[in-house]
Amino acid sequence: MNELVKLRQQIAEMEKQATELQKKNRPAVLAELREQMTAYGITAEELSRPAPKARPKAPPAKPVNPVKGKKPVVSSPAKYRGPQGQSWTGKGTAPRWLNDLVAEGKTREDFLIRNDDAAAPGGTAAE
Repeated sequence: MNELVKLRQQIAEMEKQATELQKKNRPAVLAELREQMTAYGITAEELSRPAPKARPKAPPAKPVNPVKGKKPVVSSPAKYRGPQGQSWTGKGTAPRWLNDLVAEGKTREDFLIRNDDAAAPGGTAAE
């Protein structure tokens, strides 16, 4: 218990020293503050106003990234055209109309769109 009493005495002595130091340095600090206030044009009224609250900064905008794992849909030009104006890009599963015609003995090449046929009216990929 003797140690606790010693620590409390030391604390009291240090607080007394701190108070004395404040009293001693106060005039010099006030003079420095007045000098700074004059240099920056600060008034006592400004000091008595409450400090403006700092507004939280908006988080930085994140760049818009496409959804991972999904690729954008890109339409391809038709590669095959059926007798009734149906078309197919040649990608993915062949449409029913083409499979039915191939089953009847025709070939895919019979329905291939050639450069000179490109101007013919056509639609989008359909079954």
